[in-house]
Amino acid sequence: MQVLGYIAVQPDWPIDVTNAQNKVEGEHKFWVSAYAPSEPSLHTSVRATADALLVDDARIEASLVSSRQLHLSSPSLSIPRCVYTAPSRTVACTQIARGTGVRAFDVTQPGGLIVAGGDDGALDVYETHGTHRVRLEGHIGDITSCVFFPSGQVVLSGATDMQIKIWSACDGTNPVTLVGHTGAITDLCIIGVGKRVVSAAKDGCVKVWECGTSSCLHTYEVSVDAVNAIWYDESALVAACEDGRVVVIDPAEQVIKAVFGKKGEPPMRSVAYDARNRLVIGGRADGVVCVWDMDNPDDMKLLFRRGNASVSVIRLVSQSTEPRICVGTEDGQLYTAALSDPVTVIEDFVAFDVNPISQIRITPSASRPHIWAAAQDSRVCMF
Repeated sequence: MQVLGYIAVQPDWPIDVTNAQNKVEGEHKFWVSAYAPSEPSLHTSVRATADALLVDDARIEASLVSSRQLHLSSPSLSIPRCVYTAPSRTVACTQIARGTGVRAFDVTQPGGLIVAGGDDGALDVYETHGTHRVRLEGHIGDITSCVFFPSGQVVLSGATDMQIKIWSACDGTNPVTLVGHTGAITDLCIIGVGKRVVSAAKDGCVKVWECGTSSCLHTYEVSVDAVNAIWYDESALVAACEDGRVVVIDPAEQVIKAVFGKKGEPPMRSVAYDARNRLVIGGRADGVVCVWDMDNPDDMKLLFRRGNASVSVIRLVSQSTEPRICVGTEDGQLYTAALSDPVTVIEDFVAFDVNPISQIRITPSASRPHIWAAAQDSRVCMF
């Protein structure tokens, strides 16, 4: 298994850099910490001046790329140089109680509206420049998942009340409620234009629903434990299970066609599927990311970790010949990695300190995909 060293940096470091560049009086310092395999952690400070970054400990090297990006590395600890990026936009979800933070969110494609929910049973729709549009009230449990339909005007949500609801993002009405799970909803996916949707829950089941008739078309009893996350592709429905397995269902044949991992291994908390390269990617509770060949469940292509915190979210950023993923963890790490051998971290996104990453979404843009992320601090950030 490949164990990756990394450097963490104070989330509000751009403030110190900007103040130094503007020659604001006082000392402008921010902390950095390096974590390398089999080495004591290293904690030090970086002092920002008008034209340079000066590190108190020579084992860490720092240089400024722009007002929102810097390079950090530690050659002596074998931590290669990586770019660290601050958000280019932050949406404050002020209607969500600060103590609960954002538990689930989604953003329309290419990115005009945000829907976000917390622990109070309600969701809120915002324009991406921050204006609050409408509140969606009706769940009586914590919000665990929410997704925009492709139209961008309708929202699908799930909660610990075991209910799935369909909402108008324009006026907040709730014309459809889907009931059938016997455990808290954990994840949701929309099929195609949205005539059908898929849900996962702590009852160990994955269900396919028809929205027009509010009926359950099929139930897959995947595990006796919770199904923590799902990924839908027209060729595969992939489920991450608390029992340590990733289960792949053939949507056309409606049967389980492959199982990755084994019962009793650390719980699978997140999952993704790269259809082009036929890679199944699972994130475990012990911080390990597993990458398998879809056609050979016994072929573990890559196995890596970056710290010990649970991998809460995985999203595909690119499905090229060298696929890239975005990983979010329970200790606030958010980074992209190339699934090469060895695995290479491309970029770190800095905003959330040690708050658990609750969701990641990817939207297209002219230059590169925008990465949106939220943690439990009432913000959604775009990088």
